[in-house]
Order: sequence, then structure tokens, then C-alpha cells
Amino acid sequence: MKLRQIATVVNGVADTPKDWHKVTSRLVFEEQYVEGLYGLAESGRIWVIFGFHKRRGWKSRVRPRAAKDESTVGIFASRSVQRPNKVGLTLVRLVGVRGNIVTVEGLDAFDGSPVFDIKPFEKDYDQSR
Repeated sequence: MKLRQIATVVNGVADTPKDWHKVTSRLVFEEQYVEGLYGLAESGRIWVIFGFHKRRGWKSRVRPRAAKDESTVGIFASRSVQRPNKVGLTLVRLVGVRGNIVTVEGLDAFDGSPVFDIKPFEKDYDQSR
């Protein structure tokens, strides 16, 4: 499978911040994808699928962020970036859409990360019942 980059994250973040939820990012879209943003501004939240462009290697077990001890879990039971594939998925708050720029809050991606896709959050579809 080959993924095509459609946008780039611009947020000035080079090191992991204390609270990703406070980070505002701009997703700067390639011109050929701008028409695909039509109607997106109606969404309150969107899913962003992006690449961990700084990540190296992967681990089968990791220590969860919230762990109060040295216990570990399997990589697929965690939100760690040390995954076999360099793909991230985050639900973010959509701040606005203007031209080829989509502004979001809460994206846990570093400056320069490639964006592969975005999708609107749909409550009836994305939340379990």
C-alpha cells in the first residue's frame, strides 16, 4: 500500500509538549485537494490520519503514559508512537477552514508531519451505542 501526502502539519512543535490538547495546528493542503475541503467547515471535529515522520523503530511492549509504575502493555493496547507502521490517527477540534488551510486543536503531530487523510467525526457512526 502506498499513501499519498495531501497536506503538511504546521504548528512549530519540535518536541513533545506537556499537553497536546492545547496545540493549534494548521493543515496546509496541496492545491489539488482544496476542492475536497468543500463542506468540511460544518464539522465540529475531524479525524486526522498522519505520519510519524520522526519515529524510528518499534517495540512490542511499552509503558503506557498514564502508568504509575513500570508495568507494560502490548503496543496494540497503547497509544504509543513506537508502532510497526508510522501512521497516527487523532480526533481533533476543527477551528476553521480557509482556502487550503484547515486549522485544528489537539493534533498530536510534530511540525512537518505528513497528512494522509481527514474525515469528519460522525457521532452516530463513530461512537459505540
